[in-house]
Amino acid sequence: MNESTFSADSFAAPLPWQLEQWSQLSRALAAGQLAHAYLLAGSAGLGKSLFAKSFARTMLCLKPTTKKVAGKEVRVPCGECANCLKGCAGNHPDIVHIEVEEGSKNIKIDQIRWLSEFVIRSSHSGGAKVAIVQDAHLLNGNAANALLKTLEEPNKQTHLLLVSDHPGRLVATVRSRCQKLNFQTPQASVAKNWLGAILGRSNIEALLEASDMRPLTALRLAGGDWMEGRAQFLQSICDMKLGKKSTQQALALTPKIGESDVLLHLSAFLSKLIKYCLTGSEVREDDPAFAGLYTLLKPSNDQQVTQSVASSLALFHTEVELARKQLASASNPNPQLIMESILWRWSQLELS
Repeated sequence: MNESTFSADSFAAPLPWQLEQWSQLSRALAAGQLAHAYLLAGSAGLGKSLFAKSFARTMLCLKPTTKKVAGKEVRVPCGECANCLKGCAGNHPDIVHIEVEEGSKNIKIDQIRWLSEFVIRSSHSGGAKVAIVQDAHLLNGNAANALLKTLEEPNKQTHLLLVSDHPGRLVATVRSRCQKLNFQTPQASVAKNWLGAILGRSNIEALLEASDMRPLTALRLAGGDWMEGRAQFLQSICDMKLGKKSTQQALALTPKIGESDVLLHLSAFLSKLIKYCLTGSEVREDDPAFAGLYTLLKPSNDQQVTQSVASSLALFHTEVELARKQLASASNPNPQLIMESILWRWSQLELS
């Protein structure tokens, strides 16, 4: 498979870092104790949607089987029965998907009304029914209220899987009626082994670093020019501190790369500068994107100076993380103003 054709749907859940969540639901399914609604929460790029789709098929599978994932036996759909074939083709009548419609920014009430009708209908296959709500944090107010009514009147044979990268933006009453499944970024060794087995490349660590240790995001980056954009931005902020480039020149790069990605690059870069400042140890020396960046700092024999610079960098890192949260919020932030503020603060930062 060519790297540019990779997608999350090319792989079957559970992925190696999803075993705990998969086992939890599998035990509940076997005992007939699945909750009416689950909230699958965690960062983008961890395969939550893939997990939801695959477990929905597991619930309906007529002859589930087992396979080994990271050395553990797990129960999975057979992929061959009538329900699995329909589910894999995306046309099983007992599995529905709700997501933001093209041209819209939110999930609307009419979509949730349709979901409510699905909930009260009889199952076509005589078993469970599953509704998957993608990007549940994008429910508008009316849609969230309508969903709440469905959650308050559970149907034993119907299960709702809400998927969200930003669960804190969901209405609290909706969250409280769902059992929460938290998905964490995997350990570096787990992510590296999984990605390396697929790509067989030498820059796996750089991809994982650039993706904030989110394997499916790293896989997407491998097939595009994202790494090149990252290198350009890091070089531009280095040039700013060396007086070779203005704030406006660096700012001009951000729309092309994407403001959220730029802030991710900056956050990772700052973490390395802080460590280098305190220890003198370069991190990821084989990553060309960081070539020359360590020259911005020279570890000082004066511990007070070193601590002062590290504190300034840590404070700025906190501001960058706050900017990332603002950019991801539902309050219609102005990306250009956020980036102008952050890059101006970088230009003013004392590094010696």
